[in-house]
Order: sequence, then structure tokens, then C-alpha cells
Amino acid sequence: GLAHQDYGWGNAQIGPGGVWVIDLDGVVFDLPIRDLRKIITGCMSDKWDLQWAKGLISAYHKANPLETGLYEVFLIDLAMPNQFYQFVKEVVYYPVTFLNARTKNELAKMIQLQKSKRSVLAALSDWKVGKK
Repeated sequence: GLAHQDYGWGNAQIGPGGVWVIDLDGVVFDLPIRDLRKIITGCMSDKWDLQWAKGLISAYHKANPLETGLYEVFLIDLAMPNQFYQFVKEVVYYPVTFLNARTKNELAKMIQLQKSKRSVLAALSDWKVGKK
């Protein structure tokens, strides 16, 4: 399937017949669930919300049915600490100025966010997509 790669709320518009995805310059052939993962992780900035995640996954499933194997891959992808990797890659470019109080605070926030993700992932792994 096709994956947008940097899909976010700003890359969609309401148009005739529904939502239109725009800004297609980064589209690649990949697992389309990567976009779903990016939307969910991008919206869980303070604490993970199980009901919100289920609602988004259910909406996605209605338009693009998730087979069991693909859903399992999605959960594995969702479990990775993607925001952490995006944040710490800056140390490569600015090693001296990167390690400061702001970095310490951001890392503490990310650790708490990862902890809140655990219970949501456990519930999602037991949940059957398309069932309430």
C-alpha cells in the first residue's frame, strides 16, 4: 500500500466526497498502518488514551480493514519509542548544546509517556478491531 510518511492533521482537507489527503511529495510504497501509527503517537503528547486510540483505529478499519497479521504489526510499530528517536537524533548535530536542563525535562516527560502507553498497548492487543 501507499504511506504518506509525514501525515498529520494539516495534510488533509474536507472536499467533495469526504477527506482529501494532500501534500503527497513523500508518499512511498510501505505499510499504510505507518500513517495510523504516526497520527496516534503524535496525538498522545501527555498521556495515552485508550478510548481515543480505539476510536481512531476503528475509523481506520472501516475504510481500510485491518487483517489480524497487519494489526499485530501495527501494535509492534506502535510499541516502538518513535518520538524518543526523533528527539535524541539532535544530539548528533549539536552534542555540546543538546545535553541541558531542557533535554532532561523532555526525557523525563517521554519516560512518563512511554509508561502510560504500556496499559493502552496491552488493552489494544486484547481488543478485536471492529468489535466494541
